[in-house]
Amino acid sequence: MDGGLIGFTAAIAYGKNIGWIGDVVVNRKDRGAGIGSSLVQSAVKHLLRLHVKSIGLYSYPENEGMYKRLGFETTDGFATLSIPHGAENFRRGIGRVPFYEILRLDKRAFGANRGRLLRCLRREFPRCWAWITSNAGVSGYSLVKEYQDSSEIGPLVCEPMDHEYVGTLLRSSIALTNKWPLEMSVPESHSTVTESADRLGFRFERKGVVMSYAALEPVVIGPAIGAFGFLDKG
Repeated sequence: MDGGLIGFTAAIAYGKNIGWIGDVVVNRKDRGAGIGSSLVQSAVKHLLRLHVKSIGLYSYPENEGMYKRLGFETTDGFATLSIPHGAENFRRGIGRVPFYEILRLDKRAFGANRGRLLRCLRREFPRCWAWITSNAGVSGYSLVKEYQDSSEIGPLVCEPMDHEYVGTLLRSSIALTNKWPLEMSVPESHSTVTESADRLGFRFERKGVVMSYAALEPVVIGPAIGAFGFLDKG
């Protein structure tokens, strides 16, 4: 408006399986004029042109009504947890990240290929990865993304999803964290992660929702997804 940026959004397609909308941002003084709705509609049209099977987004409840008016429905929920500062009694060595095994695990757990995005994150956060190996290869991994004044765990993928594996990944993630508080957003249905996080001192912050574009197949959160990655909350 008048040559200045007042809003933007982002959309990404993971092949033909899943399209995702994030970063729906509008200048505070320009809200209420339908700009956010127009941005979301443009993102949906873009993803539909790519012929994706599903379109999803994350939102907090206060914005749920807007997305419903735009053709989305709530298909799952999540809880955001945080810890103000981690314990200092757990340390792990830094080794060579088994990245290609992580890519295979992530594709199987997520249901689509996120390799392009994970490669970008590896370049940005090369020393912020934790993983668990077994005879079958990598069975779990997590990434700590550091921002200016906080950090976020995500994605966290674990197969099988049990307390021992999840606890190890969370403790490793805490040990990798330098900027606090540390947050993560966990699917509501995955009690193993919330229980393990509670034992380590994470506390509930707020609830959110996972929404799917109703005209397409619903987005399904796989049982191996322990914490969302790239969580852009609308």
